[in-house]
Amino acid sequence: MNRPDPLGFLGESLTFPDSREEVLRNIKLIIRIRFVLSPSIFLILAVSALFGFTDSVALSKNQIVVNSVNLAVILLFNVIYTILVRKLENLKPLVLFQLMIDVIHFTLTIYKTGGVVSPFAFLYFIVIFSGSMLITGKTAYLIAGICSFLYSLMIILEKREFIMHQDFFIPLSGLEQNPSYLILSWSFAIFSFFAFAALASYLTGLIHRRERELKDANKTLNKKHETMLLLYRTSRALNSSRTVREVVDYILSELMEYLVLDRSLLYLNINNEYLHLYMVKQWQNPGKETSSTEGIKVSIPLRLDAGLTARSAILREAYNVDKPEESPYINRELALKIGLNPFALAPMVLRDTVVGVIGIDRSFKNGSITEEEFRILQVFANQAAITIKSLEDVDTEFQKEYGVNRDLTW
Repeated sequence: MNRPDPLGFLGESLTFPDSREEVLRNIKLIIRIRFVLSPSIFLILAVSALFGFTDSVALSKNQIVVNSVNLAVILLFNVIYTILVRKLENLKPLVLFQLMIDVIHFTLTIYKTGGVVSPFAFLYFIVIFSGSMLITGKTAYLIAGICSFLYSLMIILEKREFIMHQDFFIPLSGLEQNPSYLILSWSFAIFSFFAFAALASYLTGLIHRRERELKDANKTLNKKHETMLLLYRTSRALNSSRTVREVVDYILSELMEYLVLDRSLLYLNINNEYLHLYMVKQWQNPGKETSSTEGIKVSIPLRLDAGLTARSAILREAYNVDKPEESPYINRELALKIGLNPFALAPMVLRDTVVGVIGIDRSFKNGSITEEEFRILQVFANQAAITIKSLEDVDTEFQKEYGVNRDLTW
């Protein structure tokens, strides 16, 4: 039983389909930014103090020690985070925890550099964008809300004198005493957090959608390429096979592996009189393929009332049946012999000659034949007809066994 994701309210899973590597690359990018950002803030504070832009206490030994310890702790967290990212499977809780650490760290930085008058409120934007990029767009709004809460709490606690106001930059000292500036700066900061969250959510969502579209397009191209290779291998079987049985065994194996089928069947047209079940291939155990018709002797007369397989050959039509028990054309006697699963049929036609019919099926538990697979089957059947017909004309043993006369046409 699958347990619900406690962080599911944030949206879809952290990893997009087949994109864990992409997410890890984004995380590594954020890690590199953190390794640069924290020392850069420390350097800005130190340079500001050296050039006299800050209160003299900023250069005190105690303040330098505090800032150095703070920097060391943040860098240590970043190192631990880097290690855990490589080991954990579910990254969402870890990423969210690290984002909370960043929010708290930046809140303390803003408080220590002037609170509402601090120029470092923009640091929250980094966390908001990180949340949007690493988790979902909803996370950007969540982080914006948390930043707004902590930012507002800091200002309220300062005004209520529960915590001391920290003056840092001399040109900005005293501005917090101006009610108009306080309200304007406070309101603008809160608005900017959510405005940036909306922008980050839109942009990262757009990037992810484009990424998925590119992956889908690439998957489609790969599928078409693999289909062309399947058809090529079917034709190439003529070079390595000398008998009809060899080539039928080869092409059915290729078809089963490519479409991940439970079973494939091939019927051959014998002198336009009946369809003979020539070969059945199926998976009995994981990784074990069997090929035979032992114990199954099936001949279907070429009449419209003889079932769907006969209709496929006579009418030269392909069928995809996902509910075989409801089809009025099912040959019940044949179904008892070979089983009844969701299946598809395609006639093998070469010019005016019906070479036979290919059937594929998949057990109910594994799902029915999709429309894309059905189209591939139809194309494959035409290619198989060329290959099989070419060998039928030279395989004397096959001609003797079945009395095949390929001069007959429909």
